[in-house]
Amino acid sequence: MSGTPTSNHAHRDVVLETARLILADNGVKGLTIEGVSARTGVAKTTIYRRFRSKQELALAVVRQMTAEVVAVEQHGNSRARLVAVLERAVTLLRTTVMGKVMKGLVSDIATDPELGAAYHREVISLRVTTVHDIVQDGVASGELKPETDAGILHELLFGAVYYRLLLNGGELESAMADRIVDAILPAFLIHPSH
Repeated sequence: MSGTPTSNHAHRDVVLETARLILADNGVKGLTIEGVSARTGVAKTTIYRRFRSKQELALAVVRQMTAEVVAVEQHGNSRARLVAVLERAVTLLRTTVMGKVMKGLVSDIATDPELGAAYHREVISLRVTTVHDIVQDGVASGELKPETDAGILHELLFGAVYYRLLLNGGELESAMADRIVDAILPAFLIHPSH
């Protein structure tokens, strides 16, 4: 039966995966509900019930991919946990279509106030919360300075990755997460090693 929860979940998955591929090739401007419907065979009305606009669909793709970044298991000290989160982000940006999707979305996020606000509210906040949790634990354990600003730490860590991806044109290497964390974290440690 087409209205069962399982088929709705399957429709959602295929719609998101198809939208992900279209975004990778054409950005938000090339994404249409009609195009996704044509490629997937899922009725436009079904897609519109779940996603009211192509921007909402694009945001759902990015949100899903970001959830993969923050879902990484975290063990160890602040450094190990920050490296794990950043390494997952670098790996997804380097080895999946997420890098292309972000390249395609960045100008739309910057120029569409509604999409930009939703991106900050629903995507960036996931990563900031993860970094905030790591900072809280690091402060509580006496590893990080009490005045450590999780928002600034997040911007420094992820800013380096996105600068490389979007502006520098350089490779996102697998060792990048370690190098970024090792360059930034000492400023926040109570007893940085020399």
